[in-house]
Amino acid sequence: MSPAHAAPASAQRRPRTPGRRRRRSVVVVAITVVTLAVLSAGAYAALHSRLLAATTVVVTGARHESPRQVEAAAGLTAAPPMISVDAGQVAARVAHAFPWVASVDVTLHWPRTVDVAVTERKAVAVVFGPNGATELVDVTGRRLGPPALGQVLPRLEYAPPPGQPAGASPTIASSATPGLIVAATLPAAFRSQVAVVQVNRVGWVTLHLDTPVSFVLGPASDLSQKYEDVASVIARTTLHIGDVVDVSVPQAMTVTGP
Repeated sequence: MSPAHAAPASAQRRPRTPGRRRRRSVVVVAITVVTLAVLSAGAYAALHSRLLAATTVVVTGARHESPRQVEAAAGLTAAPPMISVDAGQVAARVAHAFPWVASVDVTLHWPRTVDVAVTERKAVAVVFGPNGATELVDVTGRRLGPPALGQVLPRLEYAPPPGQPAGASPTIASSATPGLIVAATLPAAFRSQVAVVQVNRVGWVTLHLDTPVSFVLGPASDLSQKYEDVASVIARTTLHIGDVVDVSVPQAMTVTGP
């Protein structure tokens, strides 16, 4: 074709009108939305599949409850998706379910494992509960249930608030606190000889040994010095049944007979 008959450049290329640009933008957006939806659905399905479920629960530190009991209390027996396992909620459920549990540490190990580490309470004394039955308590006064066969701990005697029945609360009365502190800190030198830890109404503590001899500790303070005095008296002094040794003032003890 001769140059004289060539079509102008503007006739060879159709101009992009605003309508065409809008339609193309709509198509691009639609494709993007569909792609994201497909990817999201796939991610959701993967996160909630058996491949990423809590199928393995490892329980450590629990001696008074079985791993299966802890797993059930934690809400993990049905192998929920790992994405839906809240470590804080799991720990709270386990701590609330069992009196022996002091604290719980929950760790998630992707893709399928949940570690539940339990720290248990330590019984320090026994108290009389409902119907005269004995039950264990820890240093916070938490009731832990009946003692095991052959388990020997000092009995804690204290004055409960008037009108409060035994066993009405998960913890014993705060008036027992001085005795709980003493029961939890008794030294090995004479711990096994202490039959009763008694707290009077003003918070003074007296130890009644199985001899029977009594040691008045007074307030639950300066206990290390008072314990040294008690151990020294037991080791070096001839005591008689019914003797009362007052060590409420460290290094200034007195002994009175029955």
